[in-house]
Amino acid sequence: MSITADSISYTYGINTPFEKTAIKNVSIEISNGDLWLFVGHTGSGKSTLINTFNGLILPQKGSVSVDGEVTGNKNTNMKKIRNKVGLIFQYPEAQFFLPTIYEELMYGPKNFGMSLGKEELKFYMEMFSLPLGYLNKSPFNLSGGETRKVAIISVLCCNPQYVVFDEPTVGLDYTSRTEVVKAIKRLNTMGKAIVLVTHWISDFIHLKPKVLVMNDGEVLFKGSFDDFIRLDRPVLEQAGIRFDQKLELYRCALVHNRDIKDKISII
Repeated sequence: MSITADSISYTYGINTPFEKTAIKNVSIEISNGDLWLFVGHTGSGKSTLINTFNGLILPQKGSVSVDGEVTGNKNTNMKKIRNKVGLIFQYPEAQFFLPTIYEELMYGPKNFGMSLGKEELKFYMEMFSLPLGYLNKSPFNLSGGETRKVAIISVLCCNPQYVVFDEPTVGLDYTSRTEVVKAIKRLNTMGKAIVLVTHWISDFIHLKPKVLVMNDGEVLFKGSFDDFIRLDRPVLEQAGIRFDQKLELYRCALVHNRDIKDKISII
């Protein structure tokens, strides 16, 4: 079972002065249990691509299917697709509108006709180190890190098989970033497919994800994390990717001494 994008393209503002091709001839398959990192400079097409995964955007060329069902097909149940593919936008806390955290968390399952037991709710709250007493609080009275966690939980409560994060750690302090990354790893070990759109590559170095590099709407690279690290500098620079110290250390360990690679990866 998988999300499969087959040679998809999408252009905004066709036949207007603002026409811009966002993605061009992109193909990728995301299978159950996969962990992917989508990277590239701002405007490279990453967000448009992930929006095709649950039908928020329908490709103008090619096709996207989720577990064999093509998005946009008149016989496809799009509500079922969007239940399977949970999309967590950048700054998802901006979408809060209900008075309590409990109501926010219950909104998604109720909309999909699902029931959510107390144990499941407790499981997700504990995963993100949030006390159950917070359920009666207003989501508008939490810290930035807490609101981000609640926003993520609100999607997980619908039990999606594929979880897509758009910049999950942006704007978070070190503690909150660490907790979110740990939760992502745990979700993946539970068998959920994870897609991470991010500029903060080193946050996820120890997870060794597969990597998709986008540049000007096209796939520049698709493969293993180690092969991504080995890419030539000009290729990385073309995609607007610069390695921080942690990634540079990993690159050196990978190229010169494989025995210390795993030690570097947890710095």
